[in-house]
Amino acid sequence: MEEALSHRKRSSRLAVRENEKEEARLAAQRKQEEEEKMSRARRLEVRQQKEEAERIKREHAREQRRQEREAREESRKAQVAA
Repeated sequence: MEEALSHRKRSSRLAVRENEKEEARLAAQRKQEEEEKMSRARRLEVRQQKEEAERIKREHAREQRRQEREAREESRKAQVAA
């Protein structure tokens, strides 16, 4: 009887330890998944910022070319008028 009782206590302690290990494993897995999710979100944000910077750069270059073209046309008109 005493042996059965001690065996049951031992089994209970083992079960508790296994539960704790499983909970720790699941918590570590959730943490890793969350870190991967955040990493993907950061990479997406960086890529979007880079794309926005490239778009602005292209717009500025386009505007610069337009202004240069208009300046050349004005210069030609001034030369023809003179």
